[in-house]
Amino acid sequence: MVSRAVSTVSSVVSKVKEVAGKAIGFMAEKAEGFIGKVSQMWERIKPHISTGRKVLMMAAGMVTTPWLKGALMVIDRGLAWLEKLDKQPLVNKAQKAIQWVIEWCKNAHQKQLENEALEEARRHAEALEAAERELEGSEKEAISAIAMINHYMIAKAEVDIAVKRDDLQDFEYFLRLRAVQKLLAFYEKRIEAVKDVSDIDNDMRFLLFAANALIKQDAEFSEANTLRLDELTSRQFGKPIIPFIFEEMIIAWEKSRQILEEEWEAKNKTLAKERILHNRLVRAQKYEELEPAELIALNDLAITLPRDTAALESLSNDLLARRNYVNAAEGFLQMLEKDEQQLIREGKEYLLEQGAQVGSLLIDCSQNNRAWSSLLPEEQSLINDFANIFAADCQQRTQQGLLVEVMA
Repeated sequence: MVSRAVSTVSSVVSKVKEVAGKAIGFMAEKAEGFIGKVSQMWERIKPHISTGRKVLMMAAGMVTTPWLKGALMVIDRGLAWLEKLDKQPLVNKAQKAIQWVIEWCKNAHQKQLENEALEEARRHAEALEAAERELEGSEKEAISAIAMINHYMIAKAEVDIAVKRDDLQDFEYFLRLRAVQKLLAFYEKRIEAVKDVSDIDNDMRFLLFAANALIKQDAEFSEANTLRLDELTSRQFGKPIIPFIFEEMIIAWEKSRQILEEEWEAKNKTLAKERILHNRLVRAQKYEELEPAELIALNDLAITLPRDTAALESLSNDLLARRNYVNAAEGFLQMLEKDEQQLIREGKEYLLEQGAQVGSLLIDCSQNNRAWSSLLPEEQSLINDFANIFAADCQQRTQQGLLVEVMA
């Protein structure tokens, strides 16, 4: 979906924005070359991603609202009509599905659907969709409301399962996971404001469809649905689908980098203490015989200090590269989020040309697996200068993104 969305937007933007879109797309596809192993990034960022409130706190509230009580009365009329059409098997399945959804919520299990319950919810989703296809008007709207609650619980369960995974190898899946979290959070705000079944519009239905489709590892999302989601995110979130999705990439990368920097600081302090101990033992050995334990410590430090110093220096260089790549990606994202007039008003129109140069360079790095250390000094300087402009914006976006409980 990411690559398809990139090509969709690239066809309607200026050449500069096209380069920015391609650059950030390549960076996502080649994430390990820029940021390191996805599984390691996931391990660092995972504790900072909310799994959110209990799904039944939301769903149980929905089944007690007046609008849904009215919907159930309308559903009775619809099912009676289906019985007259000699569709008793479908009626039975739909009735079981409706009863299961309502009872699950009312019983307030206070947990996500898991295993057997999740599979049962999927089976009921098929029955409810089949009944929807046979109905029209208010009856169709009413049973659609029940189906939406079921879809909502499924999506929340799938997200919860994905977030709890111990390992993540597919960076694009991570981006879709985060996009789904934001879509569900928006849906929750919308559903809480519903007063009548007729208030549930096509946007809300499409949100749940998109969430359930995108959360699958082998997601299939058509060009038409991508364009519709692009229009919806532009209207509801103020940004097209590319910035909407890639914003999560920036937040994840920057938070991962910050955590890695904290690890560097901790290791640096430890190494400094070990250097002091090593120097003290070396001086002491010149004037006296060391205790056995001290001699063992000195011999160990003679081995570990060079190794740890080299590892810390390598980590330092890695952090420098990551900082530049992440901040440069923030610049590309702003070029996609903002039009030329907005950049001019902010006094950043000069960034369009510079951004295109940096973008072309990073595309080359991505396509040819060029590491930061292999870049020429002038190439490193070009990326560094561009990245520094967006460093503060990147940190601010990350802080705001992690403060907002996307699943709260």
